[in-house]
Amino acid sequence: MKNFLMLVFTAVYFVIFFFVVDRLFTLLPLNGLVNILALVCLFIAFLASVGLAQFTVHKIKEWNGK
Repeated sequence: MKNFLMLVFTAVYFVIFFFVVDRLFTLLPLNGLVNILALVCLFIAFLASVGLAQFTVHKIKEWNGK
């Protein structure tokens, strides 16, 4: 159950971050540097979404344990 929750929360957080990064980079002109920067930001967003998912699952387990 924990792995499933981690997967779901990671996907949800990543989709939210993806839309934010997409909105930010659609305003900039298209060139190679902007594309590389967008990919770096998406990688950072993925790492952040995994961390947020771990934190959320931990808090859910903590809340259910009390």
